Amino acid sequence: MYFLDTVTAVASVHDFWNSVATYLPNDVHILVENAGDVIDDETGDLVGAWSADAVTPAVGVDDNPYPAPSGACITWLTETILDGRRLRGRTFIVPLAGSKYQNDGTLAEGTITALNTIAADLIAAQSASFVIYHRKSGTHAGGNGLVTSAVVHDMAAVLRSRRD
Repeated sequence: MYFLDTVTAVASVHDFWNSVATYLPNDVHILVENAGDVIDDETGDLVGAWSADAVTPAVGVDDNPYPAPSGACITWLTETILDGRRLRGRTFIVPLAGSKYQNDGTLAEGTITALNTIAADLIAAQSASFVIYHRKSGTHAGGNGLVTSAVVHDMAAVLRSRRD
């Protein structure tokens, strides 16, 4: 996740993951970083550092069995077009508690609705700061686009490699 205002983002991201924790197995712990690097969006150059107060980890609460490589995917949408393509981002919520699926393996309707609401809450809290970063590569420009909405589709996301 990438934010222009990192100091206020830590609390918002912590709230996001605490809300998502209801949908995570109880052996999952999510720690929101409270320090990092500042980069120039267009060049990718390191230009500084940031830090904020530490927050406690978000801990999953569901004790049902679960498929470890499977979960949900939030697609973050922007109105920004870079290099002829609409800029989008994704956050994978993996693993997802087994009780959050339907019998056919797709996400339960309540799970989809809740994750869409949780995503919308993060967007509202960081309406001028939450962006999708596009890395500069070769002749392609770098930059960012403000997240304007999000969607969770009714299908399980499966992580098979670090490139997913």
